[in-house]
Amino acid sequence: MKRTIAILSAGLLLAGCESFTFESNLDPRNFSEYYRPSSVDVVTDAELEGKKYVVLGQVSGLACQIKPTDYIATEADARTDARLKAVNLKANAIKFGRCVHLSDTPACTTSVTCYGEALDIKDND
Repeated sequence: MKRTIAILSAGLLLAGCESFTFESNLDPRNFSEYYRPSSVDVVTDAELEGKKYVVLGQVSGLACQIKPTDYIATEADARTDARLKAVNLKANAIKFGRCVHLSDTPACTTSVTCYGEALDIKDND
């Protein structure tokens, strides 16, 4: 009798979850978009020394904590946003200048903006 009740309870529980759907940004169709920023290398002035490169443009990345209960804005998120913008300029590298941290702005509880140059580093042939 207890076994029958347990089986029926489990069946009802599973039937209740039947209409539950789960969506994730880790869909295989999104993989190329998800990893796009990683195609842009972060470089320093020292690493650029002796290399041929073209500055494709200035980029900035923003991380914004809108509500106090949201995740705090980080330099890592702002740099990732800047790298994504560098990808859009067809860059293969980015050289960061500085990051600016602000608090209690009209739009964000905290924000970080990182500035850099999107670069196309040429192969040394």
